[in-house]
Amino acid sequence: MSGQFEIFADGASFRFRLTGEDSEVLAVSGAFPDKAAAVSAVMRVRENAAAGRIVDRSSMPAMPARNAHSRPNSQRAA
Repeated sequence: MSGQFEIFADGASFRFRLTGEDSEVLAVSGAFPDKAAAVSAVMRVRENAAAGRIVDRSSMPAMPARNAHSRPNSQRAA
């Protein structure tokens, strides 16, 4: 099963959240005035996210990236 976008009501507004394969919440949107606006935002995220750059605007020093596909140096293939 892949991740999914979930649209939900938040009072008088609508939001969406992106969940991973394990149902972990990865991101939550801001508020939208109606469901159609939330769906439109999901479509824009789907179109732009895969090619999006990472821009670090934090004041923290950069940390090495680690993900499910990375291995410690001692385990890297030669």
